[in-house]
Amino acid sequence: MDASKLGHRLECEFAKRIAWTARSPKRLYVSLEPEMLLQVFDWLGESVPGFRLGTSTGIDLREGVGGFHHFPINGTPLIVTLQVVASKPDPQVPSLAARIPSAAWIEREMAEMLGVEFVGHPDPRPLLKAEAFPDIYPLRRDFDTREFKESIGERLDF
Repeated sequence: MDASKLGHRLECEFAKRIAWTARSPKRLYVSLEPEMLLQVFDWLGESVPGFRLGTSTGIDLREGVGGFHHFPINGTPLIVTLQVVASKPDPQVPSLAARIPSAAWIEREMAEMLGVEFVGHPDPRPLLKAEAFPDIYPLRRDFDTREFKESIGERLDF
């Protein structure tokens, strides 16, 4: 199976609720609204043998916080990326962790670093940051390193 064939199958299944692009026969990017994530994930898991989570990445974009879930397809060179953009200031995305336990830690990291709430996450405890800084998101565009260092009393002689 190549990226375009799978893209067309997704298009038939989800009509205009998704957008996709195949940048090569090996890479399929599927853009969807956050509320569609679990439905598209479930369909892919049932319809594509070897579909598994490789990793997830997050980035603060101008239009919101982007979540990118990368799924290699075992036995093929194909990688499917499900892309969602959640609105700021309080981005929310459905959690994949209840369906894929390996997603739990990366979602917790993205929650702490970017301020994304993963709705339905089975274990949303802090993973990396000190509890004293719950509303500080170091990977957001508006994070001010100088202001943060001053707030914790760190010297600023750089």
